[in-house]
Amino acid sequence: MQPNSGICILTAIPLRATPSDKAEMVTQMLFGETYQIEDSQSKWLLIKLDDDGYEGWMDSSQHESIASDHLAIIKNSKKLQMTGIIGAFKSENGFINLSFGSRIVIEPKILYSGFNDITDDNLQPVPDAFDAKKLVEYAKLFVNTPYLWGGKTAFGIDCSGFTQIIAKASGLMLPRDAYQQADYGTTIDFFQEAQPGDFAFFDNEEGRITHVGIVAENGTIIHASGKVRIDALDHHGIFHAERKTYTHQLRFIKRIAEAQI
Repeated sequence: MQPNSGICILTAIPLRATPSDKAEMVTQMLFGETYQIEDSQSKWLLIKLDDDGYEGWMDSSQHESIASDHLAIIKNSKKLQMTGIIGAFKSENGFINLSFGSRIVIEPKILYSGFNDITDDNLQPVPDAFDAKKLVEYAKLFVNTPYLWGGKTAFGIDCSGFTQIIAKASGLMLPRDAYQQADYGTTIDFFQEAQPGDFAFFDNEEGRITHVGIVAENGTIIHASGKVRIDALDHHGIFHAERKTYTHQLRFIKRIAEAQI
């Protein structure tokens, strides 16, 4: 019988839609994220992430259990987060690659106490409050990252994984998928009132939210489409300069500064 709680101690663990190696990857769990086990099947565990409540199947060989009392301490302890795209760090258990947004417990010493001695510009304290100015700064770090359905790292990321991890690093926890993120924040009534750091949402012909990006300066947007790229944005949508066409139809823009799940 598996303990009910776990913590990710690998760079990124894929979570799948069904208990199969061939199944769709719906998201990734980054180093330092914690979760609860909901069910098990053969070598697979159905887990629910503590941060955003997202569910998916993980390979049980990648499971690292954690005692419930330790989990409570970790949730309330001081943490560092990786704010560089990726870096290799040495812990008590050897070297490990940390991707942007990964988190390390630094006080008290429960796991990976070897990290406590590291001083690096890419490891910053997790912010106590949302810092909207960081959104665009962090978003630009991902430019040219390839698109990957379900991805959340610099080696591959999707549109809502991109906006979620950028917001989280800036001190704001949002849901995983674009249509869920669209429920948060305050709608901007006029395109001209949009500010850098606002979220722009786009729909398909059926009116379903299918894409999201971060408004940047001078009428541009940073978003993951083929790769993380900076394109022109206006009241119609996203204009792809190389293709000379609009690729996404704007539904609305939201200011997420006061949103929180």
